[in-house]
Amino acid sequence: MRHFLVFIIIILTITGCKEDQVINHDLINRIPTDSKVIVHTDNLEDLDQFFSTSPLYQGVANLSRVKELKAAASFLKYYDLEDDSLIALSMQGKNEVVITLITSPIEQVNDSTSVTSLINYNNEEIIKTQKPDGAYFAINHKGMHLASSSQLVIESLIRRNVDDYVFDDGFKKIYKRTKSGNTFFVKATEKKWLEQFLLGKNINDNGNHAQWYQLEVQPNDVALQLDGVITYRDSVRMDHDLYNNIQSTENRIQEIVPVSLRSVKSVTYKKPSQLVDNLRRFHSNDVKVGSQLMEILDNTQEMSEVYLEKTNALVFTLKPYEAIFMNLDSLSTAKFTYRDQVVYELTNPVKTAAIQPLVMAREYKYVTVIEEHLIFSNSSTTPEEFISNFQNKTVLSEQSWWENTSEYLSSSSSLLKITSLKEFKNIASKSSKNDLKVIEKLNEDDYPLMVSQYVHEDEYAHYHMLIPIVNSNDVEQQVSQVGTYKSPKKIVAGPFLFPNHLNKKHDVAFQDEDFTLHLLSDTGVKWWSKKLDGLILGNIEVTDAYKNGRKQMVFATGSSVYFLDRNGKDVNAYPKRFKDAITQPLSVFDYDNKRDYRFLVTQGEELVMLDRDGKMVTGFKYKKDAAIKTQPKHIRVGKKDYITFAKADNSIALLNRTGGVRTKVKEKVKLTSQIFLYRNKAIALTESGKLMELDPVKGTLKYTGSYHKDAGLDATSSIKLIQDNNNITINNKKITLPYGTYLAAQVEHLSSGDFIHVVETGEHRVYVLNKDGEVLSSLPVYGKSQSDVAQSKNRYLSTLDGDDVIIYKW
Repeated sequence: MRHFLVFIIIILTITGCKEDQVINHDLINRIPTDSKVIVHTDNLEDLDQFFSTSPLYQGVANLSRVKELKAAASFLKYYDLEDDSLIALSMQGKNEVVITLITSPIEQVNDSTSVTSLINYNNEEIIKTQKPDGAYFAINHKGMHLASSSQLVIESLIRRNVDDYVFDDGFKKIYKRTKSGNTFFVKATEKKWLEQFLLGKNINDNGNHAQWYQLEVQPNDVALQLDGVITYRDSVRMDHDLYNNIQSTENRIQEIVPVSLRSVKSVTYKKPSQLVDNLRRFHSNDVKVGSQLMEILDNTQEMSEVYLEKTNALVFTLKPYEAIFMNLDSLSTAKFTYRDQVVYELTNPVKTAAIQPLVMAREYKYVTVIEEHLIFSNSSTTPEEFISNFQNKTVLSEQSWWENTSEYLSSSSSLLKITSLKEFKNIASKSSKNDLKVIEKLNEDDYPLMVSQYVHEDEYAHYHMLIPIVNSNDVEQQVSQVGTYKSPKKIVAGPFLFPNHLNKKHDVAFQDEDFTLHLLSDTGVKWWSKKLDGLILGNIEVTDAYKNGRKQMVFATGSSVYFLDRNGKDVNAYPKRFKDAITQPLSVFDYDNKRDYRFLVTQGEELVMLDRDGKMVTGFKYKKDAAIKTQPKHIRVGKKDYITFAKADNSIALLNRTGGVRTKVKEKVKLTSQIFLYRNKAIALTESGKLMELDPVKGTLKYTGSYHKDAGLDATSSIKLIQDNNNITINNKKITLPYGTYLAAQVEHLSSGDFIHVVETGEHRVYVLNKDGEVLSSLPVYGKSQSDVAQSKNRYLSTLDGDDVIIYKW
């Protein structure tokens, strides 16, 4: 039995309740003095099977302390227990783990793998058995069999006067609640003992957190579930006495806390006076809670201390059907709006020193209200993090794996603790290099957090602890906001997603009202800024002009063509200045997908083609006749290339690579959209509301459908999208989005498929749909205007909130 102690890898706080049983004093009075963990069992095989098949165990099996535990407990596999037994973990010397078995008398069995010897001590004979994996010491003594990895422990138990000895009054009380089977007892005096122990430290147990946990493993479809009880005393200053006899209410912090949390500590209450009474008893002194904080407590039912990556907040949940009771306008010196939510700066900050240690002593001067939750913080950016996560549905309650976890929890508790694996890794940051390496390998996507739930009664609390395991399908299309950037000046173009070949991510470019181009990282950190001579026309195009994987950006303003590397430096002879105005976005052609790029510049009736070095391509000669009204597009049908665009005289051009006419289109038509290639046809919308289909080979036109005059069109070679506000037709399949005011939908071909993205400007929502018109899970997200999507190592979505750039992964 090598794995039975592995459960403490994950247990950092713990608790269950069973029928009273008769105490076997012969067992408990032989527990070693400094025992921290005690296991009651009558079947080691079942216990071993559970932990040896646990993926979570496999992830921590190489921790130094776990290896030490396995070595100390290795002798247990030689026992086949039939009666009630106890297994104790105690400490010896400065920091040595000892495992001791206490059970009914057993006849010593010798085998070919054993070497035994006798040790005489106090007129008793201790049998030392040497096995290939280590030695252990055993004796049948006064009606019990004792075996241990330590000779010193056996000797101390021989000396012990069993009739007068009491191991621990608190343990005796909780042990009465157990029954036959596998039950764990963990000493709870030191709150941080278990995690520090697992990191190789031996912390004393002189603290006053609580007395004992009694725990049983539950076989459910989670990584680990333990149910039980924790005991404490209200006559002694113990942490858990703060929650004694509190009438608990429904936990709702999961509705507002971001998935990216570090830790949460939440207490619920029907009567705040119970909290104050417990604080008075805890401090043995009067507690004076300020009128402002008392008013908040009187009108709420849950108080939660939330720690995020870089900040923290104090969150209160209103009582059911309770309206906001504070006039925040009159209580504030200033306020600002973020994503349509008002954040107030209070004249008098909320102070929590009077109610510590329920929460830390802090002052909170910012507050925002999101539905039934009041979020207090001491940083103006903290409310923004809560607001964005709530609007993006990246809060706990919106996760499918949380819904599964909740099935095994009570809906209400007096104390709820949620700790992320990130926080555990932070605790482990000062451990040995080997242990840190093991812990860092644990996947935060698989085991995102641990939930500990307590329901307190008279000097004990029911306890549930769960570690959910997250199926990859549950997070396949989750959306998370990864970055934001507040532009000090008005944004006039963008955002544009640009691949970063150095980290396999995407950066974000935008242009402000001074015509300055900025490039941001995916987390919103500015890389550089560059002043341009005008507004960017259309999109920024991406090239790999030197065929080495390093990307460049190329685009036109009204008078210049820019060609920049990822550091914002001009490439070759660029920028190229033009005396006459550039009238269409720059067209970038890669005819044969060999990265031999051509840049086509439109100037009224004229076309000028440049190569990557900024030289005019002399072989391209276009005979001008009428102003060019749409951006020239390159399409390929079969083995032939076509450059197509519409002109002011309602004619359509189909040119070859050199600028000559490849196919003559006799019929004239007035277009209201750009021209796209779809299933080997050039398509566009006409002024009469028809969809034009042009056969590039024959030059013939065909008209289908009847659409609103304001309808929009976008397409890839396999996706045709026609939009009439919230009504979208994808390859003749009609989709209706929620009623609202929508910007033009765009189709993008990514490596994982074709996707449609569109912004609704009334409710400020950005939707992403797949090719079948299905809105992706966790969408829409917040955004007011413009959007762009791209894919590298992850899929990215960038949008704007006024002059704020928002960056999502999806």
